[in-house]
Amino acid sequence: MFYETSACDCEYGRVHCAQNVLLIRPPQSTKMPQDPKHIAEAQKQRLKLKQKVIKTSPGIVNLQIVGSGAPGAPASVYLFSDQTRYLFNCGEGTQRLAYEHKTKLSCLENIFMTRTCWERIGGLPGICLTMQDVGVPNVTLHGPPGLDELFKAMRRFVILKDMKVQAAECKAEDVFDDHVMSLKYVAIRKEKESASNSEEDDQIQDTQVDDTDYYAYEKRKKSEPKSKISIAQQDWTKRQEESVMAYICKLKLRFGQLSLEKCVDRGVQPGPLLGQLKNGNDVTLPNGTVVKSSDVRGPDDPGPVFIFIDIPNEKYFRDLDDKNEVFAPYQSTATEEANQALYVLHFSPLEVMQRPEYRKFVDRFSASTRHIALNDSNSFSGYVASHRIQYHLNQIDKDIFPLLKEQNNNYHQNDAKIEGTSFVKSTSLSYLHVRPKRGIDRSQEAVINPSEYLQELEILPEFKIALEQLHQKLKQRRPQHQIVPRSEKFPRIVFLGTGSSIPNKTRNVSAILVHTSADASILLDCGEGTAGQIIRLYGHEEAESIFRTLKAIYISHLHADHHLGLFGLLQTKRKLLDTNNEKVLLIAPEQISYWLRLYDCRFEPIHKDYVLIKNADLVDQPLRDERVLDLGLTEVATCRVRHCPHSFGVALTMDSSNNGEPVKITYSGDTMPCQNLIDLGRNSTILIHEATMENELEAEARIKMHSTLSQAIDQGKKMNAKYTLLTHFSQRYAKIPRIESELETNLGIAFDNMVVTLDDLPQLSLFYPALKAMFISHFEEMEQKAIKRGNKKMRLEGNSGSSSKEPSPIR
Repeated sequence: MFYETSACDCEYGRVHCAQNVLLIRPPQSTKMPQDPKHIAEAQKQRLKLKQKVIKTSPGIVNLQIVGSGAPGAPASVYLFSDQTRYLFNCGEGTQRLAYEHKTKLSCLENIFMTRTCWERIGGLPGICLTMQDVGVPNVTLHGPPGLDELFKAMRRFVILKDMKVQAAECKAEDVFDDHVMSLKYVAIRKEKESASNSEEDDQIQDTQVDDTDYYAYEKRKKSEPKSKISIAQQDWTKRQEESVMAYICKLKLRFGQLSLEKCVDRGVQPGPLLGQLKNGNDVTLPNGTVVKSSDVRGPDDPGPVFIFIDIPNEKYFRDLDDKNEVFAPYQSTATEEANQALYVLHFSPLEVMQRPEYRKFVDRFSASTRHIALNDSNSFSGYVASHRIQYHLNQIDKDIFPLLKEQNNNYHQNDAKIEGTSFVKSTSLSYLHVRPKRGIDRSQEAVINPSEYLQELEILPEFKIALEQLHQKLKQRRPQHQIVPRSEKFPRIVFLGTGSSIPNKTRNVSAILVHTSADASILLDCGEGTAGQIIRLYGHEEAESIFRTLKAIYISHLHADHHLGLFGLLQTKRKLLDTNNEKVLLIAPEQISYWLRLYDCRFEPIHKDYVLIKNADLVDQPLRDERVLDLGLTEVATCRVRHCPHSFGVALTMDSSNNGEPVKITYSGDTMPCQNLIDLGRNSTILIHEATMENELEAEARIKMHSTLSQAIDQGKKMNAKYTLLTHFSQRYAKIPRIESELETNLGIAFDNMVVTLDDLPQLSLFYPALKAMFISHFEEMEQKAIKRGNKKMRLEGNSGSSSKEPSPIR
């Protein structure tokens, strides 16, 4: 049974009104990160708004589930009031969910972490970059020791020049206090283990300090002096997670509503006395009459209590039980009913929640307390837009664009995994009303709605015509019966992330999985959220076999959007395979070793999950030994490309599954047009090349050292690639890049969750007319932007005395 409230049906939508307490959030357009001038202006505006806020306890406070902790999704909760915001935990993918569901980050100043593991902190870099762009000047991280080291370790590839990140010193049972709430830190410690040196055996000893400026090429002025940190200055002491942090939150007292009728009855005149009575102060009238505030106000709200708890395993049970006196004032033993916890939000894993020791903790709370599960007892990740576009693309081709394998939460049927418990499942946009107390609101909850997605295509008549024409052409070209099942065709290329810089609703950041055989695969780049993409595409059960085949991970360069998913992927692989987990070959720039070792020493052990092979070593001496044979390949070769320092392209060569010519797959990574890549990829079967910018933005592409669409296509022609697949599109092109003419017969456009075999390649160019018709509104929007750019350029040329007589693009 769930406590629910209905959404407001008034003309104002989701606003602060008597019927509805949810916040309205205007649509956010896809945009690139702002320049410093815009950030500075946003910070000024934000400060002005903040100064206007009356520092009284807010009347509206809600908890929004951002990520439910479902397989492949982060577990994170957003606490928002009409004055300020707080975030609890920030795993990989939080930024993408916040963007998709229009979670406003401009008022966020405090982030509370229950643990320092990647599962809880992996989304911090992305969320902080977004907060910087919207003008947040500083943010404070709260949680167990070590959070301050995270951004120091990432300072070379996560650049936060316009926002200060600091870590609060959170001592056990200290209190964070502001005008919204009082929050008590409760440190829960792990049982001490006997000292062991087993984790030290395989440590990397020859780590080089990475002082590279990976964004120097974008700066128009001289680079700032580099901060020198020697290998000796870095603390390499092994630190293991010894405690987790629980949070007991209590809203500040809010005085009852002032009754003007009662004030008039007692002779209070309009003016400042009303304000004093409203704020809880008694007043004396000119005639000497004392009017008590309590006599002219409604009942006070003493402030509800809600708790966040995260117990990783059974080693924390003893201290959890010992700390019960801290929780007792908010359990069924509370001296006042108002102090009984309204909600307890559980980040603890499902297997921990099922233990009797944990049930003992839960059973101490009042029967009225709602226990919210934020783990894999939930089934839906919350990424609605990914399902919407996949249902659309699936109408074009059901094999190349397979449907994602996850389902909505079933609230009407008790899940066997949490049967017999008082835990409540949740998903993105579940709202827990704290003030006023209105229970759980699922009216805005993120759900998969296939009939709605298909209906959206029904109202596009041009798409229906284009789709019919496409299917007729495919029927003529494709054989009626498949001789070899699709699952046995190799190589099979799976695009997991096809966007650049930051994720958006429909394109995650870079990752491409290449199945080379039934038993082997290699991942090309590993942006944030890659593990989740695999789980959603293949389903939780089949994902285990996919991770088992993963033998190597290639990282092209050290920009955050190409490697921040590495830790999450390695840990997901280890968790799923357990004792059967094998090391992967990590083919990456040598400079990644500093980041890997620092994380291994100061956060979590990962050094037993990989063996590093330096990209630079494969430039002159390609990998051809038994290690590459285990990958289902015959050769792995690299070259340096024109992007940030230590950027590489790669070529994978393998025998054909049909006993034909060898298959060669070349991947550009990020680069502007580059002769080295042409030489490396000569006569490739497939070139996968970044196409970040539109052709009109060639100057911007040059500054950022990326390629335009035409440049990427030209690279394929120069290397005589049989087929060219375009990827890594700017987030300006959320759905489809703007190509004015029909695609050449050997071209294809990559989408997230697109699965391609060699037999599919000749048909990909035929998809473009149907894709253009499917995304016609997006395409027309891009056309209008291109016209505006053209007109602006002509005006600037005219003002500078240009004598060009070229007609306006409008004509």
